[in-house]
Amino acid sequence: MRIYVYSNIQVMSKAFTSVKVDKDVYEQFKQICINRKFHLQDLVNRSLYLFMNDSTFRDTVYNYNVPVLSKESQETVLPSLQQTQQ
Repeated sequence: MRIYVYSNIQVMSKAFTSVKVDKDVYEQFKQICINRKFHLQDLVNRSLYLFMNDSTFRDTVYNYNVPVLSKESQETVLPSLQQTQQ
């Protein structure tokens, strides 16, 4: 499944990107968000901001494993670990 974020250059500068997400997790997300009119783009923008500006949030994301996803899909090599290993 691919999620597309379209840009509206007249309103503000946005990047066009696509990501693959777990279908079951995305379906659950959509069900939760329907009543609140909260969109994936809202989540991504807020998450990116917090990731860049809040070290506690960033550490939480790096260290969190989603129970429904395979271990391989969750492996992240942290930049600080790459430098240490070289």
